Amino acid sequence: MKKIIILITVLLGIWACAKTEEPTNTFESFDRKSMLTNLGNSVIIPSFEAFYQKSDAFVLAVNAYTADIKNEQKLVTAQVAWVEMAKAWKQASVFKQGPIEDQFLLSTIDFSANGAYLNVTLLEKTIANATTIDNAYIESKGATVKGIHTLEYLLFDKAKVNATIIATYTGSTGVKRTAYLKALSVNLKNQAKTIVDEWKNKYVTTFISADSRDINSSLGVLSNKIIDLIYTVRDERIGVPKGNRNSGTPQPDLAEAFLSGSSIALAMSELKGIENAFLGKSPAGVDGIGLDDLLDKLEAKSGDELLSKKIKNQFAVVYTKLNAIPTTLPIAVVNNKAEVQAAYDEIKRLQVMMEVDMINNLGVLLTFSDNDGD
Repeated sequence: MKKIIILITVLLGIWACAKTEEPTNTFESFDRKSMLTNLGNSVIIPSFEAFYQKSDAFVLAVNAYTADIKNEQKLVTAQVAWVEMAKAWKQASVFKQGPIEDQFLLSTIDFSANGAYLNVTLLEKTIANATTIDNAYIESKGATVKGIHTLEYLLFDKAKVNATIIATYTGSTGVKRTAYLKALSVNLKNQAKTIVDEWKNKYVTTFISADSRDINSSLGVLSNKIIDLIYTVRDERIGVPKGNRNSGTPQPDLAEAFLSGSSIALAMSELKGIENAFLGKSPAGVDGIGLDDLLDKLEAKSGDELLSKKIKNQFAVVYTKLNAIPTTLPIAVVNNKAEVQAAYDEIKRLQVMMEVDMINNLGVLLTFSDNDGD
């Protein structure tokens, strides 16, 4: 009888241990708060801070140019500052959740609709018909005459002739155009500051605390933003100008930032933002806890290879193919179709890895739908 009691006691002890010991390769056993803390404080906020800093530098360059409107070198400096500011925005733009969505800031910073990035006719009327041009005037106008693409239009000539741009500031509407350029650059900087302040003072706490993987969790929302943006890079940034929506006939003028010739640089910045979110890497290159670490914890694999490693390697392949395009995208979609197609194909492979393999292993609900069969 004593032996039976001892045996039952041992079996109960084993059963209790088995019940309380959680497997080490589960979602619940991963330190999700540490991952979200790193993403919020070391990746997202610094990314928007970089955007704000570049916006501030851009305002200074615009002020210097508008004080000496015929000085081509100061115009060039403003153009360079625009590219750096736009790249910083694009790198941060994957993090659209939170204040950007809550305050409807996206379209006022980066408007796009069916290949259109601004309304030139309306913009020219907005400038010509203005009486007082200040921040209040800018705020009263719609998204098609604001943001980074409008600023690009005001600073760059399609033919790359800076004298043409300078002439627009010395002509009949030159004074108003100058005022609009200055007010719009300040307005963009204000938007950047709002995003930084909202993330620092409010949203980062919400972001870190939403550590499940349901549809409203930070992981769930961010995963969907990643898939949405990588699809946009593939379909709109590369696919549209190469002719995907035009029966294969290139549409070079539908390339984003075609006036500045920075289409590829901006697309690469968007991809870099996605990569930083995936790796938990700060804009300064400091590696931290990211989605890749969660995938490793879940022992996610593609064949015999860790899925995280496969995705990381694919980013490198994509950058190599984009860098291999020998000229600006509007020219390349006509004269270097093979190189553009090669980059497009590798972006699509990266998209599939993340949209299918990553999402399935993370166990989050994908609300984004890719209905494009190209």
